[in-house]
Amino acid sequence: MVCELTSEEDPAFVIRLDKRTHTALRGAVTHEGKTLGTMATSRPNSFRQSIWSFQSGDVAHSGTAVLFADEQVWNPYRRLPKPQETNRVLFVGLDSALRFWRTKEFSSSRQLLKAAAGFWEISSNCLGGRIMRT
Repeated sequence: MVCELTSEEDPAFVIRLDKRTHTALRGAVTHEGKTLGTMATSRPNSFRQSIWSFQSGDVAHSGTAVLFADEQVWNPYRRLPKPQETNRVLFVGLDSALRFWRTKEFSSSRQLLKAAAGFWEISSNCLGGRIMRT
């Protein structure tokens, strides 16, 4: 199964998480089918938010991924919403990381920066940072 995250700002940007590790999902950030880099998201738990990491070449950045159930933010210290009920995510700092990347490939793409700064829709195959088992 593939967990897909689609940019709400520009649906041509998609994150396809297709590998499961013990603590994270890994995959690629793509634009119209072209791979831009490797993305990973950690599973949230009862005492911390999810973490994202992005790598392209030998450069990597990471930050916090804030999960939402529609407009309601998921909070590890509250009972609702549950992480598996989330359907949107915001990658805090991803736009800044791309803006100040060593190469101009990312920093000059206004579409990418706009997508990185906005919300991403979580596909129904995902359960709050986990891939749904079939």
